[in-house]
Amino acid sequence: MINKIKYLAVLVLSVCLMQSCSEDLGNYDYTDINEVIFGNIEESYSALLGEPFEVRPELSFTKDEIGNEDDYEYEWIGIKLGGQLIASEKDVALGTDKNLIMEAVQIPPGEYTIHYRVTDKKTGVQWKTDFDLSVASTIYEGYMLLCNDNGTARLDMLSLINGEYKSINDVLAYSGSSLKLEGAPKFVYCYPYEYGFYGIYVTSEGTGTTKIHPDTFDWKPEYYLSYEMMDLSVPTDLGADFINITSFGSNCSIMGKDGNLYYYLRVLGFRYSVPINIVVSEAQTFKASPYIAECLLFIDIVYDEDNQRFLKHTYNQQSCSLLPEGTLFDYNTGKDLVYMTRTEYNGGEVHAILKDPADSKMYLARMSVGITGSVKQVYYEEIPTEVAQVMAQSKDFAISPEFGYLFYNDGSKVYEYDFSLKQSKVVLDKGSEEITLMKFENKGNVPSSVVKQLHVYTYDDATQNGAVERYIVPPVNGDLELSTRFDGFGKIVSASYRKR
Repeated sequence: MINKIKYLAVLVLSVCLMQSCSEDLGNYDYTDINEVIFGNIEESYSALLGEPFEVRPELSFTKDEIGNEDDYEYEWIGIKLGGQLIASEKDVALGTDKNLIMEAVQIPPGEYTIHYRVTDKKTGVQWKTDFDLSVASTIYEGYMLLCNDNGTARLDMLSLINGEYKSINDVLAYSGSSLKLEGAPKFVYCYPYEYGFYGIYVTSEGTGTTKIHPDTFDWKPEYYLSYEMMDLSVPTDLGADFINITSFGSNCSIMGKDGNLYYYLRVLGFRYSVPINIVVSEAQTFKASPYIAECLLFIDIVYDEDNQRFLKHTYNQQSCSLLPEGTLFDYNTGKDLVYMTRTEYNGGEVHAILKDPADSKMYLARMSVGITGSVKQVYYEEIPTEVAQVMAQSKDFAISPEFGYLFYNDGSKVYEYDFSLKQSKVVLDKGSEEITLMKFENKGNVPSSVVKQLHVYTYDDATQNGAVERYIVPPVNGDLELSTRFDGFGKIVSASYRKR
């Protein structure tokens, strides 16, 4: 009975409320306001980092036939999609004009929702429309080329975009980077520094050594190499002589400075700290050669220039160790090291060129490293005098990973030395073009299709044109065969491939 009474009371109250509402109809005047109608805006767009991009909307207004731009405020906001983004990465102000005109897209690559807001200044009413924007990078992958531009360092790039290469001069300016290189160029080097931050290192006399952001090429002071060192007394703009990935793979490297070697190993938390160019049980460090052979089996071969000897550096060690007695030559060579590298030739070998300071005779030594880390000598012979005389003038050497041929140049000609025949021949003549750099790119960096190709970097002073050339190395001592050539760069003094 009580429930029935409650139900009737609620029903009567509801009827009264409905009656009062119906009687109130017509008591208010409704006025149409000025509405914005958006036109000429697509649902989605694509843009390239560093390239121009624009959207020019067509706006019409229900209560404003003229549509004077001064009567409205405009706002373009980009919202980056994806998780684990800091606040500054999520919301990006893009413009406050009616049209969105970007002379060069400088927001990080990724997927965005773009909000376009138009506010009527008279009423304060705001209208909004959205579209999707996909920003890709023109600097995603490719050759980083450090050039000498009238005595000043300039970073160019041969960028790989959708399977095609694009030449980009002064890629730091192109990408809107805040880094300004100063002084003469020294080197550029790329390797996986740590997970989530690929290392692109640039070094010039006035700037020192620094990383740049791997996606945007932007820069912050904490990217300086000095921030990777334990010694807080080193100058902020410390300039390394070289950085070399070690045989231990990604996130591991050796850095050289003034004959000292410093070791970085991310997995064990090793930062560049005390020099590792010291032999266990010896009191003094030695001057290390800049040439390091990464043998891929937890062993690196280094060379002691003070005592003229080969040594090995083993995984997770902060020092070097002696090699056992050799079968073909003494590891205490008594000779100067001219060049050394490790290649894939013959299953993986270390090739070293040595020069006797007493008589200038030159020798080629080859070593292999077994799965246990043991080092085996496989070849040691003198290089013929007539070959050595030209070879001694070369600043660049390269070993074919396929045939083991030794390449060197005299500035305009490339020579190929066959150690089995002990013969050398000219396989490329660039005439008036200067060969500024020559090498095979690291197997772990470049696409597999070009690992076996010799990279020759040239400069024509008359046209001020630098070029990147890739050559196929034929068997049986044939002349080099041009595979590809890319023009339009500065005078390239250092090159490294930025891999994805």
